[in-house]
Amino acid sequence: MILTVAVAAALQAALPVQSSVKPGTARPAASAPALPSARVPHRVVIDAGHGGVDPGAGMRGNARVHEKDVTLQVSLKVGDILRKLGVEVVYTRTKDTLIARADRGRIANEAGGDVFISIHVNAANPGWRDPTAARGFETYFLGVAKTEDARRVEEMEEYSERFESTSSSGARDPLDLIVTDMLQNEYLRESSDLATIIQRRLKKMHPGPDRGVKQAGFTVLVSAFMPAVLVEIGFGTNPQEAAFLRSQPRQMELARAVAGATMEYLERYKRRVSGGSAATAHE
Repeated sequence: MILTVAVAAALQAALPVQSSVKPGTARPAASAPALPSARVPHRVVIDAGHGGVDPGAGMRGNARVHEKDVTLQVSLKVGDILRKLGVEVVYTRTKDTLIARADRGRIANEAGGDVFISIHVNAANPGWRDPTAARGFETYFLGVAKTEDARRVEEMEEYSERFESTSSSGARDPLDLIVTDMLQNEYLRESSDLATIIQRRLKKMHPGPDRGVKQAGFTVLVSAFMPAVLVEIGFGTNPQEAAFLRSQPRQMELARAVAGATMEYLERYKRRVSGGSAATAHE
């Protein structure tokens, strides 16, 4: 794995300070954002899944902690690390509040984000023979869910719609659907690359199995016109993994993995489009 010397050194430090960046404070983007730009610094939009009246998945072993709490803590840590590395960070939420799924992508678009990362905690199907046994991490980019498990995760995350005051999945203009599809196709390869790097990074530190890179039609990904991924960082329904996800030191390890993957992706993209060869160091 390759990183610049500065990035490799900075990622070794634990950076628990919370960011003061507020949602939507960055300058508005054009209606069709480009792939990661040549500007310095890059701008990354971090989305903590669920929030407010939408708790997300329960965390086995502690009824007071929910997915929304873990995703916010990890998201803030990812942002803190990226800011220390010179990246501009925009959060879709910085506190326990509900943000509609479609609004999360809108925030990213208006901020002119180069990358959109949505953090979530997985949950086993209660109908499985042993729901507490499911473990591991997986990263999604936009597409049609091709497996039963991917469809399960898509349905679980989209079920958050019940908490929203207005549905974001109603009838849409056919022309709007065509334009959206064309815009999204531009980012699919980049999103796949980012998802692959995140999985590889998480595999180095996560106790659970690598469940792979998958595709699903999450609303948060449909509405973000940039390389975009949704990361399921573990199963809250597994006692051991829930304890891992609640741990502040383990959350910092997860955050360093996601932040490091993001920096690696941005640097690789920059080298691809510039044809240059930046100074590198092996981890």
